[in-house]
Amino acid sequence: MNKQLKGILAGCGVLAVLGGGLAVVLLTDPGDGDESSVVTGTEQTPLWAYDSAAVSKIRVEQPGREAYTANRKMEQVQSSDMNGQATTEEVANYYLEGYESLPMSTVSIRLLATRATDVHAEQVVSENASAEELAKYGLDDPIKVTLTVDGQDDISFLIGDKTPVSTYTYLSMAGSNAVYTVSSSVTEPYLTELNGYLGTDLTAEQAADDERLIKSTRIERKDLDYDMYFVFDPYYEENTNSGSAAVHVMQEPIHALLNAEKSPDATHGLFGLKASAVLTPFPKEADMKAAGLDDPFVRVTTELSDGTIMMLRLGNTYTDDDGNTMYYGYYDGIDCIYGFSPDDTVYENVMPEDLVSRIIVDMYVWDVGTVNYKAGSKTLNFTAIATDQTDAVVKLNGEAYENVERYRQMYSYLLKAAAEDLILEEPDDVGAEMASVYVAAKGDKRSYDIKFYEAGGMKAYIEIDGQIRFRCRKSYVTTLIDNINKFDDESQEFTMSW
Repeated sequence: MNKQLKGILAGCGVLAVLGGGLAVVLLTDPGDGDESSVVTGTEQTPLWAYDSAAVSKIRVEQPGREAYTANRKMEQVQSSDMNGQATTEEVANYYLEGYESLPMSTVSIRLLATRATDVHAEQVVSENASAEELAKYGLDDPIKVTLTVDGQDDISFLIGDKTPVSTYTYLSMAGSNAVYTVSSSVTEPYLTELNGYLGTDLTAEQAADDERLIKSTRIERKDLDYDMYFVFDPYYEENTNSGSAAVHVMQEPIHALLNAEKSPDATHGLFGLKASAVLTPFPKEADMKAAGLDDPFVRVTTELSDGTIMMLRLGNTYTDDDGNTMYYGYYDGIDCIYGFSPDDTVYENVMPEDLVSRIIVDMYVWDVGTVNYKAGSKTLNFTAIATDQTDAVVKLNGEAYENVERYRQMYSYLLKAAAEDLILEEPDDVGAEMASVYVAAKGDKRSYDIKFYEAGGMKAYIEIDGQIRFRCRKSYVTTLIDNINKFDDESQEFTMSW
């Protein structure tokens, strides 16, 4: 074996022998070169132990921050046994004293009682540290934790800085100058400031057995000269729709059907409401004004069928520590200012065109009792009685009409009408009427009086019940006119695209 290889192996052996001692020096030495307080023993020293269920109170005092206290509350929780039978279990939950009216994370708060049940010091750094030495370990201005435990004396300890090995933290017992290192996982819950234990889940999702209806939702926004106002349509209590329209309709700024997939974020958005950050519990008038919540940028008001009013305000924007633009927000009934990211709600930038359905008629063909088409001098006036195609009785201009399938195809083309552009103000370039369609449900429960007008270029306006609401492609209307004119000639197939 050559001399160089022998030297390498010898060095490895020395490191193996010294490894434990080297680790201890890294663990305990605060890094200023003073080794007088470094203890290199490896035997763990027991500090305290308790039954987590016996903790009745936790007091956490953090330098420069508001101190907080968590109190135990025994609560009954529904559960099930191994056989699936319903059982009731008593559990200890902890609530922040003075903040009981605000949402809080009881699961996280419970860690204050359960994380440090049996603590041993990894190392004894100093058995009697001087004031100067305590400062080196961050124990001159420490976090102080006091645990009140049933049947035993209070446990009170001080948390300093993390060691050079970040998985360990300096700690001492209150009233003692002995300094220890403990696992950082033990001390972690006590480093969280008060707001970190307050919750950001502001409202629950609407429960399946909650039979209350959302009667209306109004969105008021400073950057718009109109409100968005959505109301429940009682027609849908007894009648289904085409599936692409919601059970609410937009009344302002214009009347329009809503998209069933997109509109719930606006109509139902105050259910399951979550914020991103807790900012100011129990704000004063000056806090609300500084956040722009006395005169908010957005105000959302939802009224439920039992008279409950839900309200959210979004105020000024601010930049969080990660550089994200956030909104100050306040949900009425929870006295706290929260931070909302643009992903938390749609209300700060949603527009009517984001929510409306692109269909103009929401009735199935067999739910329709009357359909009247008109293009120039050509009229097709249908009445129908049907539950499906097999029992349909159709009349055209008062006479029995046997080709039920052709009637259905004609109506299916009407359903294809695509309202491409939303018109919020009455246009001043409305041209001549091109065609019209009147549709009424059986029993006249609902009807639509639809007219198509020239809009210039390749576009046409769609008027519904006397209000111009949309713009569509002119080619759709010219194809509709062509289908109306060829209806009587059953040898001609309808054109279904444009």
